[in-house]
Amino acid sequence: MTKYCPECGAENEDIAVFCAKCGHNLKDVDQRMKSDKHAKNKTNFLNLKTLAAIVIIVAIVGIMVFSLTGNSGNEDSKNVTLIKENAYGFTFVNDGVPYYNYYLDGVFTNLEGDFQGYDMNARFIDENGSLVKEYHDDYMKYIFSDSKKSQTNTLASIQTNELYNVSYIQVQILDPNGDLVFNESVDFDMAKMDLSGLEE
Repeated sequence: MTKYCPECGAENEDIAVFCAKCGHNLKDVDQRMKSDKHAKNKTNFLNLKTLAAIVIIVAIVGIMVFSLTGNSGNEDSKNVTLIKENAYGFTFVNDGVPYYNYYLDGVFTNLEGDFQGYDMNARFIDENGSLVKEYHDDYMKYIFSDSKKSQTNTLASIQTNELYNVSYIQVQILDPNGDLVFNESVDFDMAKMDLSGLEE
């Protein structure tokens, strides 16, 4: 059994009377107790080293995640905002068939670049949270061109043969990689749905 010096912690032979390192009297040192204490101190030291290693690893992983995701959005589009001018609807009848048209007019601001390859989705959602119909534009050349001039444009429109109580329109813009760079809900007021076109 090994004997550890209580003064300096040095390891000594179990028959040692004085510490070989500092000269401390080891005559009354209990070998087992000091061995257990030393083992405990060693375990605590290892636990501290393990904790420090975990903290360092977590910090490195955090930095890597931030570097990969922090700038993943397109720099030209990260501040894009939508100014809604009008969300409205109108109706008409053709050969006895009713048509319900839902429109969203507005303008995007803070646009840079030509946005070629970008997609815009406008999902018309009813009062029950169900999708009525989706509008899709896979270039938006004219929308973005007019937006740069602060000119209001029809951003999205759908047509149905049945009247739906549209609650809101979810407008999304995706970059060429399919990453979402804009996501906003626009309220739709059914009071602005002109039903006079159904009158015969």
